Amino acid sequence: MYEELLKACGLTQNESLVYLTLLKIGKSKSGEIVKEAKISGGKIYETLYKLADKGLVKTISENNIKYFIANEPETLISYIKEKERLLHEKEEKLEKIIPELKLLKKKDGGLEIVSLIKGLKGIFSIVNNSLEDAKEIKIMGVRSSKNVKYNNFWRNWHRKRVQLKKKAQILFSDKNTEYWNFFEELKYTKVKEIDNFTPSAIMIIDNNSFIFSYEEDFTCVHIISNSITTSFSEFFRDLWKIAKR
Repeated sequence: MYEELLKACGLTQNESLVYLTLLKIGKSKSGEIVKEAKISGGKIYETLYKLADKGLVKTISENNIKYFIANEPETLISYIKEKERLLHEKEEKLEKIIPELKLLKKKDGGLEIVSLIKGLKGIFSIVNNSLEDAKEIKIMGVRSSKNVKYNNFWRNWHRKRVQLKKKAQILFSDKNTEYWNFFEELKYTKVKEIDNFTPSAIMIIDNNSFIFSYEEDFTCVHIISNSITTSFSEFFRDLWKIAKR
């Protein structure tokens, strides 16, 4: 259990094993650590010096013999905080050059692109990116009877949309639910219902079309295509005309 957590915090397999071993056995020579940790002797010094760089291990010399000691476990927190600080610095630098990187990106020249994304993290990233520059947002096939984690996912997304003052039209396949009421009360949001009409949920943002499935895995087909988006938009407009408040 400890080993997996240390690995999740950024230590390698060998670093995790060596650090935990040193905590257990105390001041030790490299050979003793290799024996107890059951790792390759050829990697022991490289691993120990990397742990020292991270502030987790210190070296002492007695009678010209090197010994290694694990620093207190609290140093793990300091290590994590330092990683966070460095990541934050990198994030700030990246934010400054994003406009330049966008200029470097090769334009697709009208090429239609279709991709399949699975899982909350991947879908969150792609719909968030589309929201930043969104001019027109239309959504149809929305239903309340999904797993609550998916409804909460969309609540958070729409809260961000409202903060950005992006308007949206939404066609529900059910009405007068707690989920429906949430959208009815949102600013920059218009909702209507189509009786007995439950296609896959489809979201149209500019020239992006997203088709969502909530079955075993949360999946999204993302289509970048002016022609397909136009087709979906026209279909949406026809439904909006006959939909009920």
